[in-house]
Order: sequence, then C-alpha cells, then structure tokens
Amino acid sequence: MLMKDNLKKTAHIVYPFDLSKNINPWSIGNNIYKALKNNFNIKLYNWTSLAKINPNNGDILIGHAHSNPYTIFRRSLKSKKWKKKILIQPYNEDPLQISYLYDVVPQCDFFLAICGKYWFKRLPTSNFKSWKKKMFQLDLGLDRNQYPFIKKKFNSKNKRKFIYIGNDYAYNNFAKNINFLKKICDKVGKSQFSTAGNRSLEGVKHFGWLDLQNKKSIKIIKNHDFLIQTSKFDANPTVVLESMSWGLIPVITKECGYPNIKSIMNISLNDFSKTVKTINRLQKIDTKILLKYQKKNNVYLKRKHEWSIFRKKIKNIVLKKSTTSPIKYTPNEIKFFNKSILKSPNYFLNYDMLFLVLKSNIKILLNFFLK
Repeated sequence: MLMKDNLKKTAHIVYPFDLSKNINPWSIGNNIYKALKNNFNIKLYNWTSLAKINPNNGDILIGHAHSNPYTIFRRSLKSKKWKKKILIQPYNEDPLQISYLYDVVPQCDFFLAICGKYWFKRLPTSNFKSWKKKMFQLDLGLDRNQYPFIKKKFNSKNKRKFIYIGNDYAYNNFAKNINFLKKICDKVGKSQFSTAGNRSLEGVKHFGWLDLQNKKSIKIIKNHDFLIQTSKFDANPTVVLESMSWGLIPVITKECGYPNIKSIMNISLNDFSKTVKTINRLQKIDTKILLKYQKKNNVYLKRKHEWSIFRKKIKNIVLKKSTTSPIKYTPNEIKFFNKSILKSPNYFLNYDMLFLVLKSNIKILLNFFLK
C-alpha cells in the first residue's frame, strides 16, 4: 500500500479546510479533499499563506486565489512542474469582486466557477467572456443533516415573516444591497421583517449573529416563513440552500444565481413596484401553495445540491485532459480590468484583507525578522 501511495502524484489544495466544520468555506475545501484523496496524495494550504509551493513533476494545483498577489496560490502558479492548475471559487459579474483574477485565469487550465446558472449563462456577453473557454459551472452542495426540515406550519395570511440572513463586509461580499431591503421594509411594513448578521435596519427586529445549528437560533428561524435576499452580485449564497432545507421559501433577486425556478420567488431590482406586489402576494397566498413549494424545493436540493454531485464533477475535471487555448485580452479588456482592480474593496491594499493575511502568516513573518 505504501509503494502504491508513493506512485501517486500530489494534489496541492489551497482552500480553507477543517473536517470538523460543516459550513462554508470549509465545507468546500473539505469536499475538494474528499473528491481527490483516493487518486492523489494530498497537501493542504491556507489560501492567505505567503508561502510558495515547490511541486514535483506531474503534481496538481487546485484552489482559491486570494486578491493579494503575494499569497500562495498566485505565487505558485508559475512553476513549470505542474501537470494541471485549477482555479475553484465563487463567480459572478461584479468587477469589484473578481477583476483581480485577470492574470490568474490565463495561467490556469480550468476555472471551476461556483455559481448559479444565472451567472454562467450570461458569461458569453459579459466583461469576462474571454474566460469562458476555461470555465465549468459548479453548484454548491449542502449537508441536509446539518439543516433539518423545521418549517411544518406557515404563519396565517397577512402575518407571515421574512428574515434576511447575511453580512456585507467589504472583504467578503459587499454587494448584498441592504439598502434595497431597507426600501422594501419602509414600503411594505417593517414589522414583517427581521435581520440576522452584521447589519441592522432601523425599526426592524435584529437578532445579531446566529449559530444556524443552535436550538435557540433554529427556533427563531422556524418562526419565519420566507428568506429574503436582495443582492446585486452573489454567486449562489449557501443560505438560500439552507433555507430550503429548513422549509422556508426563498424570496430573492435573480442576481443571487437562482432564476426561473418556480418554487423560488424572484424579486426585481429594476422594478420596485413589482417587487412590492410579490411581497404582498406572498402574504395572501394559499398555504397549500407554499407547501407545494416546499416539496419542490426538497426535490431540487436532492437533484442539484448534494455534495456527492459536487465531488464527482471536481474529480472528473481534475482527471480531464487540458485542451484549452491561451487567453489573449483585447486592449479594452486590459483597460477594464486595470480600472476595476483599483476601485475594488478587495484590492490587496485593503486594510481588512491585509490584516487577515498578516494574521495567518505570523510565524513566517517572525522567522523572517528574527533571522
């Protein structure tokens, strides 16, 4: 067995990893590991590390590129010993979130884009169309045991509750568009809404941070009927899948990545009156219809969002022969990327991001200065 393992090549995984954690981003890293562990020896790295990987011939690099150009995935790309280099991370069309990948994607064989079909279908006409030849769309998975079905009874008509769960930290996802939610609350009635996370709205019930697997938190969520998300640019937020698993009905913008699914209620960013009508209609809709939506969402999760599906697709692509042609940007594309990077809160000089990088590399930095 030892000799057989020695013949294996190594997959170097750059992603948050901790098998004791069942939330993202660790769940993603854990399942990349599970997908590849039988075919490769595995080495794991923190994506904020400032180290540089020195691979053996034929090794695989797979992971999430940090916006800081001096971090491990980006520093390790140039080695000629890699058999394959694979980028895997969330994707949407927000130039402020992903323009830093302009010099990363061309160096990779494949880009596994974690996103809803909404974003992937728009790719050929987007500012990132040059990446299409290297990209594969990847749906998130969900461990249903961690998010058990709890919503067995909906509130009565005109007394139903909407809850927003999330944050909009600059270094995470600053496109949650909380101001649009505030506008909805002001128009429809603040008593119908609650928020959980790092943002509160004046006059709206706020629960702060919730441990989504804690009994007290589950009781709070159970008292609500709908999850509401008003993002402008969100790859495919896990909380939407979690809400469906609990039995809540998602009420979200199509920019959350899940459009044209009958059991998911899409609200419009461009037609506020239509959005208000949708919210008001859900207060009056027959409970039997909501129960049908629950059942359809349960089927949808099983069909599309099992971690086994996620792992199978990763394994197939990692073992796939690379045949993509080089990416050559036009002058206009280069101008677009340069302009977007300098505007981005995720730019590598951002203080929040810089602090995270320094914190995760304290040992490396101490060794450097103590030499």
